[in-house]
Amino acid sequence: MKTKLLLPALALIATLHAAPTTAETEQAIEHAYLTASETPLVEALKPLDAALATDPKNPALLYERAFAHYAATSPLRAANNKEAIVAELEKSAALLERVKGEPWESEAAALRGTILGQLIGLKGGLSGMTLGPKSNQLLARADKSLPGNPRVLLFRGISLLSTPAAFGGDAAAGTKLLQQSADAFAKADASASGPHWGRADALTWLGIAKKQTGDIAASRAAWEKALALEPDYGWVKFALLPSLTPQN
Repeated sequence: MKTKLLLPALALIATLHAAPTTAETEQAIEHAYLTASETPLVEALKPLDAALATDPKNPALLYERAFAHYAATSPLRAANNKEAIVAELEKSAALLERVKGEPWESEAAALRGTILGQLIGLKGGLSGMTLGPKSNQLLARADKSLPGNPRVLLFRGISLLSTPAAFGGDAAAGTKLLQQSADAFAKADASASGPHWGRADALTWLGIAKKQTGDIAASRAAWEKALALEPDYGWVKFALLPSLTPQN
């Protein structure tokens, strides 16, 4: 009898201890993702993997571990290691499929949906015929469960902006969603349950969308805000912002 009473108590303790670990670890993972840095990611994974070993079904921990795989693609993209990028994205998608319990489950559906979209671009061929509908279903499911969620708006906006019109893309609608995402991030409750990463990403993609419409001032403003959040954000600092300056 004592053992039966002890097990729920231990599970509760594990959950309580997981919360600060998850929040701190997510910040470290996002920093590694934005700066394309491997070392901070390796360090961030130590407490996360330790927590997962104790509580392997915890939805918050599973989501953050999947986010770490997603973040690991950043330095790989810098190295143009396509095979390794695909492997990390597939590991992330597999973990996200195991996330159960809200709000994490719907957040996982949204991230998994955008990952499947990225895999279409990386794999090419007929992958779009199978992964495309699944990606759309996951994003629609997340939108239904979490309307107004900044990451859901971000992923849907990226999808519409990046997809050719012939395959359902809509740059104008994508730009609108990205603006809504940036606005939602600015108003987000930092104490709410669920992940909090993505604000710099939203500003970055909003800047890309604004540049495509010819609104250079808005594009620059968005990218400068992204750099204010992460001064070492290499993609913005060394590629996107310089692209606004005419080359002689």
